[in-house]
Amino acid sequence: MLRLALITSVGASDLGADGDLLLPELGRRGIAGTPVGWGVDFTPGAFDGAVIRSASDYVDHPRRFLDWCAETSNRIPLANPVDVLAWNSDKRYLRDLERAGVAVVPTLWVGPGEALTGIRWERFVVKPVISAGARASATYGRSGLPEARRHVDAITAGGVTAMVQPHLTSIDREGEVGVYVIGGEVSHAIRKAGVLRAGVPPAPDLSLGRHQQVAPSPLLEEHVRFARAVLDAVPGGPERLLYARVDMARGEEGELLLLELECIEPRLFLEYAPARAGAVASAFAAWLERHAGDGQLRS
Repeated sequence: MLRLALITSVGASDLGADGDLLLPELGRRGIAGTPVGWGVDFTPGAFDGAVIRSASDYVDHPRRFLDWCAETSNRIPLANPVDVLAWNSDKRYLRDLERAGVAVVPTLWVGPGEALTGIRWERFVVKPVISAGARASATYGRSGLPEARRHVDAITAGGVTAMVQPHLTSIDREGEVGVYVIGGEVSHAIRKAGVLRAGVPPAPDLSLGRHQQVAPSPLLEEHVRFARAVLDAVPGGPERLLYARVDMARGEEGELLLLELECIEPRLFLEYAPARAGAVASAFAAWLERHAGDGQLRS
């Protein structure tokens, strides 16, 4: 039986609802899946490969996390590839995708030492380029510009770039859609309600994301086409990705816009697509079977 480490946050011992469905399906395919918090020093032969699953706390120590991923990938196969993880950990990757022709939510970038200017939207969102679960994010109206500038200054004071985007009204009305592509195949989709509310200060942790309302979503053809187009623009090509989630919402003209591409640790929300658990496990198993021998070359 092959052994697969499913990488979680430090100190976590399970994958939540995803694990309840995924682990038994892996077992049926001859794969022993074990949740393991990132940061561990893998001993030779302990695992045949590792897949990052729920390591959302990487945003607290992104450099340490990426260094650990690089070290781990020198010992056993790791998905997704380390260069993709590094690229995807900083939301300035949106600029690369936009240059490649992807329709991205308009964004102002404010680096350390720069001032917030040029706001042209009645409502807008401020967040850091390294974030997850709406951490350190907030929405403002034009009357809240002083607070927004203080928010930006707090982000950039730590040497991190801030990003400012319009608050899409479509997210308030209908939420955003996340399309999962696993093993190169479109798997399922979810719809997530907006979590940012006017007058609510930025949360220092992941609490907003943990309480986000989620529901299953039908896989509309336009969503699938858009997700495929986004992944085609990923450096190195989409075939290098074992998993990804493409988050999208409608702009003011009804067009689809990319909110985020999650190639690090998207929760799969399999409880809303339980029939897909077997296919996801098969994709993980196929990846592991292709790469398991590579670990012998790394040791």
